[in-house]
Amino acid sequence: MNKVINFYKRNLKEVLRDPIIYIFCLGFPIAMFLLFYIINKFSNGNTPIFEVLPLLPGIIVFSYSFVMLTLAIIVSKDKQTFFLKRLYSSPMKSYHFILGYSLVGLFIGLLQTGVCIITGFIISLISNIGFITIGNIVLLIISQLPMLITNIFLGILFGTIFNDKSAPGICSAFISFSGILGGCWMPIETMGAFESFCRFLPFYPSVYIGRIITNSTNALGLAYSFDNTAILGLIPIFIFMFGSIILTIIAFKKNMVSDK
Repeated sequence: MNKVINFYKRNLKEVLRDPIIYIFCLGFPIAMFLLFYIINKFSNGNTPIFEVLPLLPGIIVFSYSFVMLTLAIIVSKDKQTFFLKRLYSSPMKSYHFILGYSLVGLFIGLLQTGVCIITGFIISLISNIGFITIGNIVLLIISQLPMLITNIFLGILFGTIFNDKSAPGICSAFISFSGILGGCWMPIETMGAFESFCRFLPFYPSVYIGRIITNSTNALGLAYSFDNTAILGLIPIFIFMFGSIILTIIAFKKNMVSDK
């Protein structure tokens, strides 16, 4: 366990030195939250999806894609600079490396979640509207963990497979997918066949479940409820989560063997 903790501390220091965590992982979600709040305010509340409660889960899910980007960059750089290759000759196993990177992603993701919740709470105070209870905040954090884990392992996977120039580009595509296909700021429930397609991916179901917990209403004025969309949405969420974990373990072990 000491090997994992020491490697985690090293990775955390590397990440905290990089301004990308402060710009994209922390600053960008806050800026997006404020932007959509202002848009809704000046449109006289005609964009209900930009209200604080439905927007909160969308911003959280979208922000996790930057965890993927951060991990992809650090892993690909470690591979490119032969840092990992040198460590492969140490007693560390593949799971030590994967856990060391994963813990950094978990730290960043939970920090992002906290920042998004605090931002939403402050906006709700300014707007003099209600906010979710502490119990619902805990449920919201737990409900979004599978999506966070998926992004963590996809980041490690892309950093393992691609170099430090290609990995960020691949992650950029997934960042776009997360925002568009997750319905973070789009009323997907009104888009018919497009909504049906989005149900097969983890982004939209994660946002949907988050909006149930925050007691939100959709663009049609109906309250989100734990219906078939939410229940069946758990399937792609967990398929993508376990799939990303398995593929990362396989790819990292293969890379470790080939580099040795």
